[in-house]
Amino acid sequence: MAPRLVKELLSFWKSIVFLLTPVVLCPLPIYFASTQYSKIAACAYAVIIMAVYWTTEVLPLAVTALLPIILFPMLGVQSSKDVCINYLKDNNFLFVGGLLVAVAIEKWNLHKRIALRVLLTVGSEPRWLMLGMMSATAFLSMWISNTATTAMMVPIAQAILTELLRDTGKDKPEERRMLPPDGKTGGGEDGEALKLKEIRMEEGDHDFVEDDTTMAEDQKQLQSSSADSGDRMSKGLLLCICYAANIGGTATLTGTGPNLVITQAVDTLFPNGPGIDFVTWFSFGFPAMILALLLAWIWLQCMFLDCSCLLGCIKQRGCKGRCKRDRNNAAYKVIRRQYDELGPVSFPEKVVLLHFVLLVLLWFFRDMKFVKLENKRAAGWTYFFVKGYMTDAATGIMVAIFLFFWPSKPPNFMCCRRKRDTRPAEPAPPILDWATVHQKMPWSVVILLGGGFALADGVKASGLSDWMGQGFQTFAGFPVVALALIICVIVAFITEFTSNTSTAAIFLPILGKLAEGICVHPYYLMIPATIACSFAFMLPVATPPNAIVFSYGRIKVFDMAKCGFMLNLGCILVLTFAINTYGIPLYGLSTFPSWATCAAGGVTVLGPANVTGLPANVTLG
Repeated sequence: MAPRLVKELLSFWKSIVFLLTPVVLCPLPIYFASTQYSKIAACAYAVIIMAVYWTTEVLPLAVTALLPIILFPMLGVQSSKDVCINYLKDNNFLFVGGLLVAVAIEKWNLHKRIALRVLLTVGSEPRWLMLGMMSATAFLSMWISNTATTAMMVPIAQAILTELLRDTGKDKPEERRMLPPDGKTGGGEDGEALKLKEIRMEEGDHDFVEDDTTMAEDQKQLQSSSADSGDRMSKGLLLCICYAANIGGTATLTGTGPNLVITQAVDTLFPNGPGIDFVTWFSFGFPAMILALLLAWIWLQCMFLDCSCLLGCIKQRGCKGRCKRDRNNAAYKVIRRQYDELGPVSFPEKVVLLHFVLLVLLWFFRDMKFVKLENKRAAGWTYFFVKGYMTDAATGIMVAIFLFFWPSKPPNFMCCRRKRDTRPAEPAPPILDWATVHQKMPWSVVILLGGGFALADGVKASGLSDWMGQGFQTFAGFPVVALALIICVIVAFITEFTSNTSTAAIFLPILGKLAEGICVHPYYLMIPATIACSFAFMLPVATPPNAIVFSYGRIKVFDMAKCGFMLNLGCILVLTFAINTYGIPLYGLSTFPSWATCAAGGVTVLGPANVTGLPANVTLG
């Protein structure tokens, strides 16, 4: 009876967690209700509840993100008016603007053309095919949804794999029976082998039969070994897609949710600071992404392909032709066929590509802080507008609005009409319409970002951030490089079980105050932790790209965990190297900024002497 009752209770575990979490935690705000820490305790109560709900997913992530609208006013942390304004911040619309352009790219299949063009360039040899897939996936995930990129790339990879394995003889026997090369049953090499065996049996030579049996066993072992090799290749070429999607999103500010969470967290915690815009993030994130992507490519080859051939492939020698980019095999023909099916570049694709390039250029040259003019203003096209008014969000929305107006066909009226065009003059549908946006737009992510912004604002308004900053002074003597490394490891492994955006929303306000508590530049802890939120390579539930790849059935959880564990650690080391080398001059990490408050008595200086993990403390005058 008892085991049955326990089993029934466990089937309702989400309801139990949802109801018991506020009850179990309620002593926290009650105990401090009549003290000076009442707001701090109330905010901590709300933060812990949201952290538990986000971790266990007892509610949809976006629904949990709406809890501050209820909890903060009820607990006396903030008014509902002050909370709700966080859900439509400038950074939310930066994300919306980027997503609208991404929806247009998806609608007209420009992303598929880019991906197939890259694959045609690298060829169909497995290791170069893997590099091509990773490069295309990473580039696309910089601008469009990681999930959409993966969902588009995996079917392409599946079709290529089928032909590649069949062409090299590495497909499994059962797959060969299901999908024979010539589309017929009983034909091909298997039929010829059967006839030869029957002839040999009719000869009646015992010695010959024994040799034939031995040869059959050897052939079976060879087929088994070849099938295992093909299975490993399949796993590697599928895993490279989800890994590249996770890594690629770290390069741009709109690539993934955590990148936008840090911009708002910095604006909220340090309102007098310069903030983080598209260029300042890209300058650090893109090189780190390239290094992490190359590391992932090398590691996947060592895990699933012939690692001993890697150096020879790079030098184009020593691999007995295995690195030759064969353009005549079946896999390459599949890529070529899919690319040819897209037809010539259409007018809408050209329009979308033009707007995409325009958007990137406007983001890059909006505010060139490295070029100072005589009046101490930065160069850039926003120089002609009121300072600080035109942000990255305004730029993204401006380009997106053009897409709702621009026609999807060349004009055919008056002087624009071609001589052979006999169609009646009529307006063409726009490149982007609201029905498509409504269908493809991930509004839940916008709400999730808003919940993270509201959480960060509540932590600051309640005084919880200042209280944590004082408590973190005890870490002042800890080697700051080691501390940053430990934080990245913790964040990367927590995000295996929780949403990366919610993880960033919980940790970044804490890390900002931790940096002030130990008097180190806030960016030194916050930027690596933000990127580490995207390093979720171990479990299918960690990110949607992982789940999509896992759903195709070729990969086991153990395969992903074994490969992803070491890749997690490797990418974290790359991140540590990046922030301690070019990150220091890029963000001015060698000095404590004037826009932050040092809670301790000394400033941690980052530089060559500190890269070894030994902080140099100097006393403030």
